[in-house]
Amino acid sequence: MAKNSWNDYSATASSNTDVGSIDISEGCSPANINDAIREVMSHTADVVAGTTALTSLSITTGVFGDGTSSAPSLTNSGDTDTGIYFSGANEVSLATGGTQRLSVNSSGHLNHNGSASADINALTSSTAITIDMSTAQNHSVTLAHNTTFDISNGTAGQTGSILITQDSSGSKTASFSSKFKFAGATAPTLSTTASAVDRIDYFIVSSSLIHAVATLNLS
Repeated sequence: MAKNSWNDYSATASSNTDVGSIDISEGCSPANINDAIREVMSHTADVVAGTTALTSLSITTGVFGDGTSSAPSLTNSGDTDTGIYFSGANEVSLATGGTQRLSVNSSGHLNHNGSASADINALTSSTAITIDMSTAQNHSVTLAHNTTFDISNGTAGQTGSILITQDSSGSKTASFSSKFKFAGATAPTLSTTASAVDRIDYFIVSSSLIHAVATLNLS
Protein backbone atom coordinates (compact mmCIF):
# COMPACT_ATOMS: atom_id res chain seq x y z
CA MET A 1 0.00 0.00 0.00
CA ALA A 2 1.30 3.44 -0.89
CA LYS A 3 2.30 5.49 2.14
CA ASN A 4 0.43 8.71 1.39
CA SER A 5 0.29 10.09 4.96
CA TRP A 6 1.59 9.43 8.46
CA ASN A 7 -1.44 7.21 9.03
CA ASP A 8 -0.16 4.81 6.32
CA TYR A 9 3.37 4.40 7.69
CA SER A 10 4.20 1.00 9.16
CA ALA A 11 5.95 0.43 12.49
CA THR A 12 7.79 -2.37 10.68
CA ALA A 13 10.59 -0.56 8.85
CA SER A 14 10.91 -3.16 6.11
CA SER A 15 7.26 -2.65 5.18
CA ASN A 16 7.88 0.98 4.22
CA THR A 17 9.02 0.38 0.65
CA ASP A 18 7.41 3.44 -0.86
CA VAL A 19 6.38 6.94 0.15
CA GLY A 20 3.66 8.59 -1.86
CA SER A 21 4.11 5.87 -4.53
CA ILE A 22 7.84 6.65 -4.75
CA ASP A 23 9.87 3.43 -4.71
CA ILE A 24 12.36 3.37 -1.80
CA SER A 25 13.01 -0.37 -1.76
CA GLU A 26 16.55 -1.74 -1.77
CA GLY A 27 18.39 -0.72 -4.95
CA CYS A 28 16.14 2.25 -5.77
CA SER A 29 17.73 5.26 -7.42
CA PRO A 30 19.22 8.09 -5.30
CA ALA A 31 16.71 10.45 -6.92
CA ASN A 32 13.89 8.39 -5.42
CA ILE A 33 15.36 8.84 -1.94
CA ASN A 34 15.49 12.61 -2.44
CA ASP A 35 11.89 12.65 -3.66
CA ALA A 36 10.77 10.40 -0.78
CA ILE A 37 12.33 12.73 1.80
CA ARG A 38 10.47 15.63 0.24
CA GLU A 39 7.24 13.59 0.35
CA VAL A 40 7.76 12.79 4.05
CA MET A 41 8.31 16.50 4.74
CA SER A 42 5.03 17.23 2.96
CA HIS A 43 3.20 14.62 5.04
CA THR A 44 4.66 16.16 8.20
CA ALA A 45 3.52 19.63 7.15
CA ASP A 46 0.00 18.27 6.54
CA VAL A 47 -0.17 17.00 10.14
CA VAL A 48 1.19 20.26 11.58
CA ALA A 49 -1.32 22.27 9.55
CA GLY A 50 -4.18 19.96 10.53
CA THR A 51 -4.79 18.96 6.91
CA THR A 52 -4.23 15.33 7.90
CA ALA A 53 -5.80 14.12 11.15
CA LEU A 54 -3.98 11.23 12.77
CA THR A 55 -6.17 8.16 13.18
CA SER A 56 -4.34 7.20 16.38
CA LEU A 57 -1.64 8.80 18.50
CA SER A 58 -0.13 7.82 21.84
CA ILE A 59 1.56 10.63 23.79
CA THR A 60 3.11 9.89 27.17
CA THR A 61 3.83 13.54 28.02
CA GLY A 62 3.30 16.85 26.31
CA VAL A 63 3.46 20.59 26.82
CA PHE A 64 0.72 22.78 25.38
CA GLY A 65 0.12 26.49 25.16
CA ASP A 66 -2.36 28.20 27.47
CA GLY A 67 -5.17 28.47 24.95
CA THR A 68 -8.36 30.45 25.53
CA SER A 69 -12.05 29.68 25.94
CA SER A 70 -12.58 30.39 22.23
CA ALA A 71 -9.46 28.49 21.15
CA PRO A 72 -8.66 25.75 23.71
CA SER A 73 -5.24 24.07 23.73
CA LEU A 74 -6.70 20.56 23.42
CA THR A 75 -9.58 20.46 21.00
CA ASN A 76 -11.20 18.60 18.13
CA SER A 77 -10.32 19.40 14.54
CA GLY A 78 -13.98 19.78 13.65
CA ASP A 79 -15.01 21.75 16.75
CA THR A 80 -12.17 24.07 17.65
CA ASP A 81 -13.98 26.20 20.24
CA THR A 82 -14.62 23.22 22.54
CA GLY A 83 -11.92 21.60 24.68
CA ILE A 84 -9.47 22.08 27.55
CA TYR A 85 -7.31 25.15 28.17
CA PHE A 86 -5.20 26.68 30.94
CA SER A 87 -7.06 29.74 32.20
CA GLY A 88 -4.56 30.92 34.84
CA ALA A 89 -1.63 29.92 36.98
CA ASN A 90 -2.26 26.38 38.28
CA GLU A 91 -5.76 26.44 36.80
CA VAL A 92 -7.39 24.32 34.13
CA SER A 93 -10.71 24.99 32.41
CA LEU A 94 -13.18 23.31 30.09
CA ALA A 95 -14.92 25.27 27.34
CA THR A 96 -17.83 24.39 25.06
CA GLY A 97 -18.92 26.59 22.21
CA GLY A 98 -16.22 29.14 23.06
CA THR A 99 -17.48 29.69 26.63
CA GLN A 100 -15.81 28.63 29.86
CA ARG A 101 -17.99 26.03 31.60
CA LEU A 102 -15.78 24.50 34.31
CA SER A 103 -12.56 25.51 36.03
CA VAL A 104 -10.43 24.00 38.78
CA ASN A 105 -7.90 26.23 40.53
CA SER A 106 -4.76 25.51 42.56
CA SER A 107 -6.82 25.01 45.73
CA GLY A 108 -9.01 22.39 44.09
CA HIS A 109 -12.01 24.75 43.94
CA LEU A 110 -14.40 23.74 41.18
CA ASN A 111 -16.34 26.53 39.51
CA HIS A 112 -19.25 25.60 37.25
CA ASN A 113 -20.62 28.29 34.94
CA GLY A 114 -24.05 26.92 34.15
CA SER A 115 -26.72 24.53 35.37
CA ALA A 116 -26.07 21.00 36.58
CA SER A 117 -28.15 17.86 36.81
CA ALA A 118 -27.80 14.26 37.93
CA ASP A 119 -29.61 11.21 36.60
CA ILE A 120 -32.39 9.56 38.58
CA ASN A 121 -31.71 5.84 38.94
CA ALA A 122 -34.84 3.68 38.86
CA LEU A 123 -34.86 1.07 41.62
CA THR A 124 -36.80 -2.20 41.60
CA SER A 125 -39.37 -2.73 44.32
CA SER A 126 -38.82 -5.70 46.62
CA THR A 127 -39.07 -6.54 50.30
CA ALA A 128 -35.48 -5.33 50.77
CA ILE A 129 -34.03 -2.51 48.67
CA THR A 130 -30.29 -1.89 48.92
CA ILE A 131 -29.40 1.29 47.03
CA ASP A 132 -25.98 1.15 45.35
CA MET A 133 -24.87 4.73 45.85
CA SER A 134 -22.09 4.35 43.29
CA THR A 135 -24.65 4.16 40.47
CA ALA A 136 -26.19 7.62 40.87
CA GLN A 137 -26.92 10.46 43.26
CA ASN A 138 -30.69 10.38 42.87
CA HIS A 139 -32.90 7.31 43.01
CA SER A 140 -36.58 6.52 42.62
CA VAL A 141 -38.84 3.57 43.29
CA THR A 142 -42.54 2.77 43.05
CA LEU A 143 -43.34 0.55 46.01
CA ALA A 144 -45.18 -2.67 45.30
CA HIS A 145 -43.97 -4.27 48.54
CA ASN A 146 -43.49 -3.47 52.18
CA THR A 147 -39.75 -2.91 52.25
CA THR A 148 -36.61 -2.02 54.15
CA PHE A 149 -34.13 0.45 52.64
CA ASP A 150 -30.37 0.06 52.98
CA ILE A 151 -27.37 1.48 51.10
CA SER A 152 -24.09 0.14 49.74
CA ASN A 153 -20.98 1.82 48.33
CA GLY A 154 -21.69 5.11 50.06
CA THR A 155 -19.01 7.79 49.61
CA ALA A 156 -18.52 10.48 52.25
CA GLY A 157 -19.80 13.83 51.02
CA GLN A 158 -22.27 12.46 48.48
CA THR A 159 -25.71 14.07 48.52
CA GLY A 160 -28.93 13.40 46.69
CA SER A 161 -32.55 12.33 46.94
CA ILE A 162 -34.63 9.16 47.00
CA LEU A 163 -38.15 9.48 45.55
CA ILE A 164 -40.58 6.94 46.95
CA THR A 165 -43.96 6.53 45.24
CA GLN A 166 -46.82 4.29 46.36
CA ASP A 167 -48.23 2.05 43.66
CA SER A 168 -51.86 2.26 42.56
CA SER A 169 -52.96 0.25 45.60
CA GLY A 170 -51.00 2.18 48.21
CA SER A 171 -50.64 1.06 51.84
CA LYS A 172 -47.00 -0.05 51.42
CA THR A 173 -44.74 0.56 54.40
CA ALA A 174 -41.01 1.19 54.58
CA SER A 175 -38.36 0.99 57.26
CA PHE A 176 -34.72 2.04 57.09
CA SER A 177 -31.51 0.30 58.10
CA SER A 178 -29.45 1.57 61.03
CA LYS A 179 -27.23 3.46 58.56
CA PHE A 180 -30.04 6.02 58.12
CA LYS A 181 -30.21 8.71 60.80
CA PHE A 182 -33.24 11.01 60.96
CA ALA A 183 -33.97 14.06 63.13
CA GLY A 184 -35.09 13.12 66.60
CA ALA A 185 -33.80 9.60 66.04
CA THR A 186 -37.16 8.76 64.45
CA ALA A 187 -37.60 7.34 60.98
CA PRO A 188 -40.53 8.78 59.01
CA THR A 189 -43.81 6.99 58.43
CA LEU A 190 -44.35 7.14 54.70
CA SER A 191 -47.52 8.35 53.07
CA THR A 192 -49.67 5.32 52.21
CA THR A 193 -52.39 6.63 49.91
CA ALA A 194 -52.31 5.34 46.35
CA SER A 195 -49.69 7.07 44.18
CA ALA A 196 -48.49 9.23 47.09
CA VAL A 197 -44.96 10.61 46.71
CA ASP A 198 -42.40 11.10 49.50
CA ARG A 199 -38.80 12.27 49.19
CA ILE A 200 -35.80 11.40 51.30
CA ASP A 201 -32.92 13.88 50.97
CA TYR A 202 -29.59 12.56 52.22
CA PHE A 203 -26.00 13.40 53.06
CA ILE A 204 -23.52 10.53 53.32
CA VAL A 205 -21.17 10.97 56.29
CA SER A 206 -19.44 7.62 55.81
CA SER A 207 -20.07 4.30 54.12
CA SER A 208 -22.13 3.24 57.14
CA LEU A 209 -23.74 6.55 58.09
CA ILE A 210 -26.25 8.59 56.13
CA HIS A 211 -28.06 11.67 57.45
CA ALA A 212 -31.55 11.92 56.01
CA VAL A 213 -34.54 14.27 55.96
CA ALA A 214 -38.03 13.23 54.80
CA THR A 215 -40.51 15.41 52.93
CA LEU A 216 -43.85 13.63 52.93
CA ASN A 217 -46.95 13.59 50.75
CA LEU A 218 -45.69 15.84 47.97
CA SER A 219 -48.57 17.00 45.86
